[in-house]
Amino acid sequence: MRGIVKKFGPVTVLPGSDLEVEEGEFLAIEGQSGSGKSTLMNIIGLLDRPTSGSYFLGGEDMLESSDDELARLRADNIGFVFQNFNLIGRITAQKNVEMPMIYAGVSASERSRRAAELLEMMGLSSHRDHLPNELSGGQKQRVAIARALANSPEIILADEPTGALDSTTGRVVMDLFHSLNRDHGKTVVFITHNPNLAAECSRKVVMVDGAIL
Repeated sequence: MRGIVKKFGPVTVLPGSDLEVEEGEFLAIEGQSGSGKSTLMNIIGLLDRPTSGSYFLGGEDMLESSDDELARLRADNIGFVFQNFNLIGRITAQKNVEMPMIYAGVSASERSRRAAELLEMMGLSSHRDHLPNELSGGQKQRVAIARALANSPEIILADEPTGALDSTTGRVVMDLFHSLNRDHGKTVVFITHNPNLAAECSRKVVMVDGAIL
């Protein structure tokens, strides 16, 4: 990313940020609330377009891509984990994990097999049929991580994923991200305001008032 500017009306949130992320890296983006971290993540994750600047993902120009192309790239290459889990409350953990695969056109039998495999990986085999309101915060976040992995993305974007968890549960979730990076080769971009968690990552950048220091 080069010279990424993002404006909302007269307000400039990102004043011209540069960022490079290498394949297989575990990068922390640290900053206080309002520093522009989530806005930057939305652009990295192809959920939003910058006002100006350039963004190449895997050598491909994202700003020259159509909305349909961005949706395909997002579904195939990027998994999202959020602070508030963003699970669908009326369906089971299994069905929540299957959801991204539905949009990717995966068959019902393969969706079921893959979701069960991911929930087992997260230590949640016995909770497959539970609704989100029947799960603890840590269990919800592990379901969310399983869902992020549903389409085998190369990149995991995690926006304050331990922010709603107690320290013990947050440790379990953080260890999962380390494992995804170390053992499964996932590129992880970890957004946090916690300097201790940021220090665990292989590289850290700090955002202040939309600028990357």
